[in-house]
Parts: sequence; C-alpha cells; structure tokens
Amino acid sequence: MAKKKKKKIKFTNLFLLIVLLYILVQVVIWTIGYFTKTMVLEEENIELQIKKKAIVVMDEIIIKANEDGIIKYNVEDGEKIKNDKSLFTISQSGQNEEISQKIDDLKNEINDLEKSKNSMNSNIILNKKEELKILENQKQKYYTENISPTSGIVSFEYDNDYEKVKLDKLDDINSNILDSLENNFIKINSNSHKVSSSEVALRIINPNETYICIFQDKDKNHFKEAQDLKIISNGQAIKAKIDKIYEKKDEDVIVIKIMEQNAIIYNTRVQEFGIIYRKIQGFKIPIESVVEKNKKLGVYVIDEENKMPKFVNIGEDYYKDAKYYYVDYNKNKESLNLYDRILLYPNFINKNIKVSR
Repeated sequence: MAKKKKKKIKFTNLFLLIVLLYILVQVVIWTIGYFTKTMVLEEENIELQIKKKAIVVMDEIIIKANEDGIIKYNVEDGEKIKNDKSLFTISQSGQNEEISQKIDDLKNEINDLEKSKNSMNSNIILNKKEELKILENQKQKYYTENISPTSGIVSFEYDNDYEKVKLDKLDDINSNILDSLENNFIKINSNSHKVSSSEVALRIINPNETYICIFQDKDKNHFKEAQDLKIISNGQAIKAKIDKIYEKKDEDVIVIKIMEQNAIIYNTRVQEFGIIYRKIQGFKIPIESVVEKNKKLGVYVIDEENKMPKFVNIGEDYYKDAKYYYVDYNKNKESLNLYDRILLYPNFINKNIKVSR
C-alpha cells in the first residue's frame, strides 16, 4: 500500500512539474511575444540619395597680366560682367602716375580759364588743350587696358588643375583622376600691386556652364540622361540635371549640369556631394527588419487576427542604402500594405510565436 502511494505521489509530482514547465514555457513565449519590437509601416515622401566624390568642371577663363607693371582693377570679386568690360589696367614703370597727375592738373587749369570768360584766354586755352592731347598720347605708351573677352562672374581665386578638367576633355577622364585633384585655390591680390607678365590677374566663370562629374559602376542604374536631380553641397540643395553619360569599359562617367548659380562651387575642384536622384512615396524599412527566404527578400508582417508573423515579399521595386530599404508603395501594393505591422528584429524565435501586443 505504501509503495502505491509513493508511485502516485511521484506521478502527481511529475504531472505538476510538466504543468509548471508548460506554464513557464507559455509565460516565456508570451513575454517574448509581448516585448517583441514591431513597427508600423507608414507612407512617407522619401528622397533617395547617394553620396559621391565628384569633380567640379566649369567653363572658365584664366586672364593673365601679359605685361610687367602696376595693376589696377576695375572689377570686384563675384561681380557679374558683360563682354568688353574693362577688367584692369597696367601702368609701366610708374610713369603713368606722373603723367596722370600732369593731365589732372592741366584739366583743372583749363577749367579755371574757361570759367573766367576772358576773351584774352582763348588762345591760352587752345594751347593748353593741345598740350593735354600730347600728354594723353604719352600716357598711352605706358598704359595698357585689359578688356574682358566674355561675360561671366569674376573670381580672384584660381587653381592649377583647371587644365586637367576642361569641358572638352570630359569624355577622356576616368575615376583615377580623383586622387590627383585638390582644392588648392590660390587667392589673387585684388588691390593695386606690381605684377609680372606671366602672373594670373583673375578668372572669369560662365555661371551657365558649371558641372559636376561623378563615376558610376556598370552594375548601377541610378541615372539616365536628362534626369532631374538635386545636389547637396554644404547643406544646401541645388537644382541639377544629367547632361551626358559617357559609357566606358569599367564605369560610366556622369556629367551633371548645375542649374542654379552657387558661388561656393566656383572655388571647388573636388568634393563629396549628396545626390538626390529620385523621390518616391513609400515605406522606409530598417535593414535589420528585412530577411531572405526562398531567395526572396521580405519582412515578417503580423497577422492581426491570430497575431502570428508571416513572411511577405517586399517586391522587386526597392532601393537600399546602409540603413534602410525603401519600398515604393505605389508599385508594391500587392505585397505590403499601409499600416502593416512588421517585426523590427526578426529572429528564429519571434517569427514563430504570437506577438502579444
């Protein structure tokens, strides 16, 4: 009789242990399901952006002094000028200053004589005017005026790399040139000073012909000709458009035209730019939420009736960066739905249990 009681107690204890283990497992599963992190898919206006190191290419002209002497500028940095604008003058050996002073003195003297209205001064005035002509002719011998050959924006900065990246050479360049370029712009003294004939006097930039040039791997297809873009430079968004794509053996050279004037770019030769290449309405899904199943990418969506996660393909029309998958809602309505709740961090356990909340 005692043995039967012991067996019954052992069986009861075993049964209770199994029940307790079952309850414990259910509590653990419920707890895991309760604290499983999820996110709700909401439609957003998404700007797809990549970052690319780019070369700045401009229609620019370097104007040299071409003579020794004292240079005096007639334009200012950043000034918009027209063709035939007087840029600067160069006086040789300081003789112009002396002649200029004589001319000013003579003009004042003639002016005083004319104001006196004395008929006896008429011959004197004629003689003075002849003397003035002689001085002005002498001044021309020591005075050179430089006229702008084109319209554009004046810059008192230049670099020695402008010859490497001219507009007519873009079809010959490749990404190897990036390592040889620097933002090493040289400032030009815009005050009057002595110059030699070989010195750069200023630079003229055509603001309507400014480009950035980037390089794209052959397996990428972010860009097409005439595509509208936005370029992010120093936190500022600038309108741009793809002007030309040169297809090379190992890469494509993308030439992007800047559609807005931007003074900062004028003194830049190479820089990393943000490029907004497309806008979509869709879902921004953390990269940790996307998994591969049966060679398809997808997320685990919570079935709100039974609270069980189910795998849903995100479709073929998506974009990806280091943090997110961007899914175009309008092109993937048959897969993901607005306000679907997905597992934020799917794993072997939480994708096989009910999500409690």
